[in-house]
Amino acid sequence: MLKHLMIEEMVALVSPWVENAQRKRLFLSIPEIAGLHPKVVASHEAVLAVRPSKAGPSGEMNALNDELARVDERHDHLAKAVCWGIDAHREHCLGEDPPDRERAATCDQVQPKLFPKGLTIIKASPTAEAGNTARVARLLDEEPSIGEFLKGIPAPGKTTLLHTAQRWIKTGKELEAIEHRRDELAAKERTAPATKATIAAARSQWFRVVSAVLSNLELSDAPAEAIETIRGPVLKASERAGKRYGGAPAGQGSSGEEPREPAVGEEGGLEAARGAASS
Repeated sequence: MLKHLMIEEMVALVSPWVENAQRKRLFLSIPEIAGLHPKVVASHEAVLAVRPSKAGPSGEMNALNDELARVDERHDHLAKAVCWGIDAHREHCLGEDPPDRERAATCDQVQPKLFPKGLTIIKASPTAEAGNTARVARLLDEEPSIGEFLKGIPAPGKTTLLHTAQRWIKTGKELEAIEHRRDELAAKERTAPATKATIAAARSQWFRVVSAVLSNLELSDAPAEAIETIRGPVLKASERAGKRYGGAPAGQGSSGEEPREPAVGEEGGLEAARGAASS
């Protein structure tokens, strides 16, 4: 998942598109993405500017990264629980005899308000996820009927889907707090301190541009080998980052987890990302 990539990985993955002459020519030869190259250069320069120092992160930074990963995973599960809980309730309503079409229609009205773009939010950055849960909290305040509706949907532990939604909102606040602490600490650990806004803006710019490149490659008629050369390293690194935070399948090591890759600025982080980019 792109949102789990560290700054060093982001630098290493896009660097070939900008600095490697052969890879740059290949990028520019694909019509669907050639026009994005100036934006790629700009986003690469942005993450370079907030690149952490080579001294490596402190134990405190590693602890914050681990905490962010745990809370982010919980956020994603709770978001899916609310979304799919409403879907399941709708099907239960329609499966009654006679069908409760009125309450099923309410499900159809509430769902797009809570999830205007479906579950794409769980693929966003932690900052965006926190902003979205803040929006949901305001929505529940402005439209109490939504909370009452969720209160009528049972959830595990003798709770309701409203409790689940409230826990989801709480994780958003936790994400925001951790990101704030992490960005402040990153600024202190850098030789040339960067502000929270600078780091967040650089990451956001990189995410948007690289996501656009990957999306446009889906529409490209370029040779499969060329497409894979451009996007393959990014997808591999993204998958590795997801496993790093989400846990690997059983059987990978005695603990069932894949060894943790170095975090932002940690010694070996750049080499790990470059290894993915060159594979």
